[in-house]
Amino acid sequence: MAVDLSGWTVAVVGGDRRALEHMRQARASGASVQHYGTAPGADQAAGAPASPSLAQAVAGARLISAPIPGLGTDHSLYAPFAKEKLFTTTEVLRGAAPGALMFMGRANPQIEAWAKGTPVTPVGYGDDDPLAILHAVPTAEGAVKVAIENTEETILGLPMLCLGLGRVGLSVAQAFLGLQARVTLAARNPSQLARAWAMGMTALPLSELPGTIDRFPLIVSSSSGLVLTRDLLVRTADDVVIIDLCSPPGSVDFAAAEQLGRKVIWARGQAATAPRRTGYNEWQVIMRLLRERLDGAPRR
Repeated sequence: MAVDLSGWTVAVVGGDRRALEHMRQARASGASVQHYGTAPGADQAAGAPASPSLAQAVAGARLISAPIPGLGTDHSLYAPFAKEKLFTTTEVLRGAAPGALMFMGRANPQIEAWAKGTPVTPVGYGDDDPLAILHAVPTAEGAVKVAIENTEETILGLPMLCLGLGRVGLSVAQAFLGLQARVTLAARNPSQLARAWAMGMTALPLSELPGTIDRFPLIVSSSSGLVLTRDLLVRTADDVVIIDLCSPPGSVDFAAAEQLGRKVIWARGQAATAPRRTGYNEWQVIMRLLRERLDGAPRR
């Protein structure tokens, strides 16, 4: 059941083409949409031109949709199409409507600090399990695309290392197995190693990685936390291609990789490769969480 947003102002700030679907869905629910720093086509999707500034986009909004990839290491919003870095500071947030909710991937301590003393309550939904499973599909498809664009061999028969077999890692492994890559899964978790073997992959305990990592021309990581440390990177092949699918701060020691001359593609936000579908899925989660939080919210 959709929430009736008639009379609401919804702010959509930053993000990629998924944000356009947030705008369409908000308008379909009766809201007026303000936006800033979003993707081309935003004026049409929102039914209004961009606000003059981030603060003016947030002004009066009861619901703020921020990008699910969240904040960069410098605390700026994920906004690949914006002309400048976007920061949802206290000054920006204080203009929102009383009781405003800001939905984003993760409500980290910096966002919480900026929101303190403002009308805004940050709500992280990036760890929503059903959404993560749905997002894993376009993320895996995006990983395949990045691999094809950055390797000189066919995926068929290519020895590749998959780090992590969580919700994203499972879809990544399935995608590369479907293309008949020679997939090895490295993990600490014995259950993940058992699952990898059952799926037809080579299962490799993470403790054995130092002696084998040089065998892989392609490494795809969806593991949380720093996994590819300098000690491991120095053992990789000189021409290795590493694809990191993780949100900030990532799973690779990027500074060490650059010093060692390793090719690393930080392919975060790959769910954006299917922006209409993933944007729709995200909006449905936002509406579910909104219904849970707003007691007596008008519905239809």
